[in-house]
Amino acid sequence: MIVYDGIYRLPTGADQGFKPRAQWEYAWQVRIIDMGLSQSTVLHLKSMIVVVNQTGVKPCLTSGAESIGKKISRDFNLVISRVLWVEHFPDNNDQWCAAAFKLKSNFGPDINYHIRWRPLRPNEVDLIKPYIPEVSQI
Repeated sequence: MIVYDGIYRLPTGADQGFKPRAQWEYAWQVRIIDMGLSQSTVLHLKSMIVVVNQTGVKPCLTSGAESIGKKISRDFNLVISRVLWVEHFPDNNDQWCAAAFKLKSNFGPDINYHIRWRPLRPNEVDLIKPYIPEVSQI
């Protein structure tokens, strides 16, 4: 079941105050799927799936996981070890990739991860396809 389908935006430049919606240069379409609600008879190791697709005016040099991952994790109380993070990279051969998070450091409530990317596996594509049809174009 999709529990969130919306846009996350980051302001740019020195003036990060109020900006009209059209002036947010970095934006990502974010969909969060709760597999526990969708398939309650199956226990999933990664019960939450976050699917991110960059939609901003300009391409961001970092991934959504690096730019907005902490905010999304905080906003939805996600435990990163139970999340399958999937991201679309249109500038990199139109690839869909999954993130592997490795703890880098933590200081108080702030946790930093090293992120390694890998191609989506066929079973992951099959799992996501009913909710995100564009992933089937792999």
